[in-house]
Amino acid sequence: MIGAVNSKKINASSVAHIALLDQFIRLTQDTIVEQDDAFVRDSLVDLLSNLRNERADYAEIIGAIALNRAV
Repeated sequence: MIGAVNSKKINASSVAHIALLDQFIRLTQDTIVEQDDAFVRDSLVDLLSNLRNERADYAEIIGAIALNRAV
């Protein structure tokens, strides 16, 4: 029972993080397009890569939880 409650909380938290990351990813993409300074643009591209990796990590957590529930 405790495991089920914890996995629900972890899943809910991961979903919330993904939603926020999606918003930040969109904002970062829009800012990159508007940026004239190459250094700033490159810095934002690096940030975007990190955000996407972090999002993938949360999606992996959700997938692992779903897989564990199926077993």
